[in-house]
Amino acid sequence: MSEQNQLEKLGNQFFKYRGQIPVLFFLVAFGLMHYFPMRENWLNSCYTIVAIGLVVLGHLIRALAVGKRAAHTSGRNRDEQVAEALNSTGIYSMVRHPLYLGNITTYIGWAVFTGIDWLVPVFLILFVAYYRLIIYAEEQFLTRKFGQDYLDWRKQTPLLLPAIWKYKANNQPFSIKVVLENEYSGWAASMTTAFVLVLFQNYVMGTLQTNQNNLMAMAAFIVVFGFGMRYLKKKTRVFKVD
Repeated sequence: MSEQNQLEKLGNQFFKYRGQIPVLFFLVAFGLMHYFPMRENWLNSCYTIVAIGLVVLGHLIRALAVGKRAAHTSGRNRDEQVAEALNSTGIYSMVRHPLYLGNITTYIGWAVFTGIDWLVPVFLILFVAYYRLIIYAEEQFLTRKFGQDYLDWRKQTPLLLPAIWKYKANNQPFSIKVVLENEYSGWAASMTTAFVLVLFQNYVMGTLQTNQNNLMAMAAFIVVFGFGMRYLKKKTRVFKVD
């Protein structure tokens, strides 16, 4: 097997488990928080503001991509690459992989929230390298699928750093239903990450009892939101687009 095919095979494996692998990174982060508790940073509101800002920005980037996507693209398919059309306008006219850009931005936000300063550049390098392998496999698939049309678009569109001046309007209406249906699980995951990080920080600082009501309310909201949205998606037509 050629080196190129090996890279594509590895990228496809990472693609298949792209929802689980980042969890391993954050298990490592929790361990580091235990051994390197940065109490002064946890109590610094600037860290919280920057962290939440990056997380929200990451989810907004994903929402902009998903809300105006072509059908059967930019989804959460797990087993294989799927693309029935080539997205090349809207946010896709500025950056080729806005979903992965959104993910990386969100993950770096949570790295900031750990309070471990050196963990931010380390995670940035690791996540960019991780997603670069997924992107390689995805772009091989798209090249075979769309040929020269894809190659022309790829040549003029940046990989992960948006070129705002290249923006071309997407005339497709923004669908909040599509965003909610596809993105609620990511929002729930981010809220769960926030809860676990805050819980861990309170545990280390010995303030669990002091903040137990807030923590319980936070946990209850996440459960209601997650299961409520899942019920609406699976059992109703609330998110169905006619």
